[in-house]
Amino acid sequence: MYKNIVFDLYGTLVDIHTDEDKPEFWAKVASYYGKRGAIYDPQLLSNRYRELIAEQAASMPAGAEVDLGQVFAHLYTEKIPSIHVEPRLIIDTAAAFRRFSMEKLQLFDGVIEMMDGLKKAGKKIYLLSNAQALFARAELQMTGLTEYFDGILLSSDAGYKKPSREFYSLLATEFGAMPHESLMVGNDDLADCHGAASVGMDSLYIYTEQSPKPERPLPVNCQQVQCIKEVLHYA
Repeated sequence: MYKNIVFDLYGTLVDIHTDEDKPEFWAKVASYYGKRGAIYDPQLLSNRYRELIAEQAASMPAGAEVDLGQVFAHLYTEKIPSIHVEPRLIIDTAAAFRRFSMEKLQLFDGVIEMMDGLKKAGKKIYLLSNAQALFARAELQMTGLTEYFDGILLSSDAGYKKPSREFYSLLATEFGAMPHESLMVGNDDLADCHGAASVGMDSLYIYTEQSPKPERPLPVNCQQVQCIKEVLHYA
């Protein structure tokens, strides 16, 4: 039995779909920036947004996570060099960006019942997610998940992303959740299952519509389940 159950977020607990490729999305983002004095052509804004992400990623070590807050801020300062970018502006910009791209956001069937069951069984529940805090913290509140977690680790806050050992190791250093006492649950065979195995943590793999195509066998200490409700049988 495990003391700690560690979850991925998107594609595991939350069924989400966003579209950042459609022209109307970038028209809305360009309009949002334009109303605040940063004038962009929608297509050029799309290109610049991706360039800034690529530039930031290229300057980081392997396994590090980009910070979209810096990207949103840079898009303002490029057009308005004198601007003082307040944290509130970045929070509001991120919220608008996500709202414009969002097509679906809901919990998978059985998530709340499963979480209630884990709490009733006395388990500690943690989140370890490759996610931007600017988006994820609000969406955790919207879906009612925040209250279930004893600790939350998001890659944009940590500076690392799964499957890096550095990110997984934070579970022990931040919360005392030791690998041999913990079970990772996720929908990405590499990030969630092989990442957990790299620190000696068992895992459960759930294939969902958001899962990348598996390119290797699952680790020997990983079991595949068909739905989130089955976590209770292994916890």
